[in-house]
Amino acid sequence: MPCARCVSGNQVEFPSEIAIHFSGRENLTKPHVFIFPKVIMRLDCGFWRFAVAETELRLLREGSSLRLQLSCFSLSTLLQ
Repeated sequence: MPCARCVSGNQVEFPSEIAIHFSGRENLTKPHVFIFPKVIMRLDCGFWRFAVAETELRLLREGSSLRLQLSCFSLSTLLQ
């Protein structure tokens, strides 16, 4: 299937390892979430895409909701 950006069909599938970090100073000690997707890369424009497995999505959701809970806790503490 041709790329929507560069209209090229020049693509290759690569195995990959990606470490996702949660942003913010409060998350410096939080462990990375490692994912291992097959990446499809367009060799003419550099665009790439992949899907994340449900197990890894759950870890990302839990990490994000924990961050939101901590932010809300910090905000409520400041408002007291």
